[in-house]
Amino acid sequence: MPKPKKHARDEAGASLSRLAGGEGAYSKVFECSADDIAKVVRELSEKGLALGNASGATQLDTLPKALSHRGPRGLSTYEAVAAGYLRIATRIKELKATWDILTLRESHVGPDGLFHAGVARYVLIGRVDRTTTAQGSLDFGGAP
Repeated sequence: MPKPKKHARDEAGASLSRLAGGEGAYSKVFECSADDIAKVVRELSEKGLALGNASGATQLDTLPKALSHRGPRGLSTYEAVAAGYLRIATRIKELKATWDILTLRESHVGPDGLFHAGVARYVLIGRVDRTTTAQGSLDFGGAP
């Protein structure tokens, strides 16, 4: 007789990462409470990096500065949305034309108290280097 399927509710005490499908890329679970998010928003405001308005141009001007200030901590989707950045993934995509931005995937227990796998965290690496051309950067191992 086949073994009955286990559901998360049947595994009281199991780690969130195990319930989400196993150990691995999402084995660390970040707490992302409303208080944690409010601290990030307050930090940006105190540093003069709060949005003046929600226009796309203002977001594209302010977001690299906010990411630069945050350094390796970057901004998670939750933090960025709370800070007023609408369609954060779209803003990041637009910025990648001139900025090198790393997108990390994390597991979070969100402000809603639910487990969310694959939440994006954006970390600014620097400006995109346009000094080398695609043709000039190819190495064919000495081929003519």
